[in-house]
Amino acid sequence: MKNLFLSMMAFVTVLTFNSCADSNGNQEINGKEKLSVNDSKLKDFGKTVPVGIDEENGMIKVSFMLTAQFYEIKPTKENEQYIGMLRQAVKNESPVHIFLKPNSNEIGKVESASPEDVRYFKTILTKEVKGQTNKLASVIPDVATLNSLFNQIKNQSCGTSTASSPCITFRYPVDGCYARAHKMRQILMNNGYDCEKQFVYGNLKASTGTCCVAWSYHVAILVSYKNASGVTEKRIIDPSLFSSGPVTDTAWRNACVNTSCGSASVSSYVNTAGNVYYRSPSNSYLYDNNLINTNCVLTKFSLLSGCSPSPAPDVSSCGF
Repeated sequence: MKNLFLSMMAFVTVLTFNSCADSNGNQEINGKEKLSVNDSKLKDFGKTVPVGIDEENGMIKVSFMLTAQFYEIKPTKENEQYIGMLRQAVKNESPVHIFLKPNSNEIGKVESASPEDVRYFKTILTKEVKGQTNKLASVIPDVATLNSLFNQIKNQSCGTSTASSPCITFRYPVDGCYARAHKMRQILMNNGYDCEKQFVYGNLKASTGTCCVAWSYHVAILVSYKNASGVTEKRIIDPSLFSSGPVTDTAWRNACVNTSCGSASVSSYVNTAGNVYYRSPSNSYLYDNNLINTNCVLTKFSLLSGCSPSPAPDVSSCGF
């Protein structure tokens, strides 16, 4: 799985241009393909797997593997072929090459991935692998320990004097929940405990109190602990939404469908083992056991706060 996320999120394709051009100013690429002058303004988003596609307010919304952000494409006649390619890719859970319009989350062009790319993506999207954490406790013994662990996690938030590098980007909720959750789990493991994660999917919208964000999914750690009566309960830890302490998973999911930010709904949710880095809606998995991608994503987002920039900065260079 060497260079997993680097290869997964953005293969860098070097195009060699021939010197000839047609009467419309289009250039021929390697004697086969034509690239319009306008295409030169597009940003290469890389080759990645679309995992969801839907329509809202006259736009087609597309979600991709790993990132929690939505991307859009206008349902115009000139985009019909691109939309068809995206729908087929979602159905097959296979990669396509995406190009975005400058400084936006709007898809300007879609290209097919090579057979080699398709085969590669099929090998890295795996079934769930159970973590081997036999030396770690699965249940936190009491409320006091639970609160102490929460405070350790919160104190690692970017912008605090107590955070070490890389800090956890709770103050920038636009994207990176997968990295935040993995880093939170590491703190638990360093204290001798393990956890689950909960992934929630849908047309999600959440409020930070000052601005709103939209997600195709969200993930946080789900811990088990014993209450004052000795009964085991579960709580979500997610300071990006709840900075005062752990909450029930019901309260957490409700915060992910804040209708004051617009129409919102949950399509499904599922608990996974804590070692899962990303789970697609169709039940494929990615792992980051050495936290290579985790630490890189957190570092790239560490100076950001609030709901901008959106889309989030490019993290395609974050690989193993």
